[in-house]
Amino acid sequence: MLALRAFLSATLHVRRLLPIAAVGCLLVTPTTAQPPDRPQPQAQPPAGKPADQAAIDQAIEAGVAYLRRTQNPAGHWGSGTGPGSGKGWAVGYTALAGLTLVECDVPTSDPGLKRAAAGVRSYINELDSTYEIALVILFLDRMGEKSDKRWIQMLAGRLMAGQSPSGGWGYKVPKHNLADTTNFLNALRRLSPAQPATGPSPRERPPTLGLCIKSSDDVQVKPSPPFDPKKARAAALTLLPPNMKRLPILFDTIGEMRDDPKEKRSELVEATTDNSNTHFAMLALWAARKHNVPTDRSFALLTKRFRTSQGQSGTWSYDFASKGANGTGSMTCVALLGIAIGHVVNPDPNVRPEQDPAVLSAFVALSRSIGEPVGRTDNRPAVKEVGGLYFLWAMERVAVLYDVQKLGKKDWYKWGAEILICHQKQDGSWEEGGYPGQHPALNTCFALMFLKRANLTPDLSRRLTVDTTTLTAKVDDKITPKPPPPTPSPKIEEPPPTPEEPPPPPSEEPKPQVAEPKPAPPPEPAAETAAPAKKSGGWLWIVLAILLAGIVGGFLAFLVAKRMKKNAEEEEKPRKKKAKGKKKVKVED
Repeated sequence: MLALRAFLSATLHVRRLLPIAAVGCLLVTPTTAQPPDRPQPQAQPPAGKPADQAAIDQAIEAGVAYLRRTQNPAGHWGSGTGPGSGKGWAVGYTALAGLTLVECDVPTSDPGLKRAAAGVRSYINELDSTYEIALVILFLDRMGEKSDKRWIQMLAGRLMAGQSPSGGWGYKVPKHNLADTTNFLNALRRLSPAQPATGPSPRERPPTLGLCIKSSDDVQVKPSPPFDPKKARAAALTLLPPNMKRLPILFDTIGEMRDDPKEKRSELVEATTDNSNTHFAMLALWAARKHNVPTDRSFALLTKRFRTSQGQSGTWSYDFASKGANGTGSMTCVALLGIAIGHVVNPDPNVRPEQDPAVLSAFVALSRSIGEPVGRTDNRPAVKEVGGLYFLWAMERVAVLYDVQKLGKKDWYKWGAEILICHQKQDGSWEEGGYPGQHPALNTCFALMFLKRANLTPDLSRRLTVDTTTLTAKVDDKITPKPPPPTPSPKIEEPPPTPEEPPPPPSEEPKPQVAEPKPAPPPEPAAETAAPAKKSGGWLWIVLAILLAGIVGGFLAFLVAKRMKKNAEEEEKPRKKKAKGKKKVKVED
């Protein structure tokens, strides 16, 4: 959101990337406070005191007293006299302050709240600012007057008529009258099954009513039978004047998400949108669902916006980026609200919130934006150093919505409460807001709603089915991954002991008898250890060596004997020849 100076000067492009508080654009001039007619409660606890419940209650009491004192006699907050930049944004101031007082348990019958509501109603027909329309819807819804239903429907119709093809909102919306807006809502009902009004949630319903859940809860009925979209659109368009027949919400543009036009933040329909204006619009439309406003098409387009624009760091930027862009903690909280609405209105049965990758990465990024409580309320960081009051308020509502007590194992509430109590002024206000266009009245509203853990969507919290334990465990594991378990060394299992058995009977196979110079030692018993086995093995090798030597020696002796015999035969042959010759001579004589 941008400050009011963005409307009054040509410096809009300098501030457009700042993630700032939503209603900061509603103010720049200080409020002329009425002189106090009662003693001012002391806001700050003694230095060093922890942010316990007593200190928190004391800070809330002082902040409520400040808002009561600064309401002017006409019932307004702020220096203006009406809505819009030209008249001082009195309607926006008043709606936010009145909403805060209701969240701080001031009864709706309080005269100050009655004057505030009457002043807001007197300017309803003039409203065309996204912020002011959204805040008025939230305030009148909390006031609970049945006669405000038609005004809530008309203002919600203006919001949906100003929704862009990217699913978001800029600063301005078309200022259609009650009759045209009524026809526009009827056209939306023809384009989708009628949505029944949602009843009060258990957190809103007084216990004295004694109503059963079935008669008072916001339980959706089965949708109407299928219908022909072309015929339905043709019938719907017949209800509208020519200037309303081309509104983006009337056409199926969900699959055609594209970037917004540049520097057209105050256009009425296809404007340059931002997630701060979009934040307040979706809060208001969720409240308007209880007043028979058909929001299905609007929320489908809104959910697609956040599904397609998350940055790689898990955050969202101030401006819409169709391909995703990194941003800030405050805009990440806005997107988590939009994704929660999608899980409730159009749930995916295969993906629960605690399993949603977009939700997990967003909470991981968000947990890195907060610090640790220290147990003291002095010497705490400045509000602007921790992201500003708008971030603290948005973070508080998202944590309450998802029922998250800690982010990254850090107690976000105690951390924020210590900072807020440390910097609360003696008059009960907060002077520093940490966003452009800050103002003590609006700063005080954001701080009080944080300290009260205000939940502007209590029925959404009840219908959002999320396993918080699993969600926080997954987030913590992504922040500090658990080391892998050590690889166990292979375990060698020893065989169980066996009972001793008698030695086996000797084998009946004959064993070779080997002659030895000395008698063999007596055989060892079978229960002997492994040492004797090694000894018998040595004797076997000795026996084999002796046998081999005997064979080789016998073979050599055979060869020698054969050779000697051959030599002897060769020597005998000449002797026989000589003897034979002599014998023949004797016969001849």
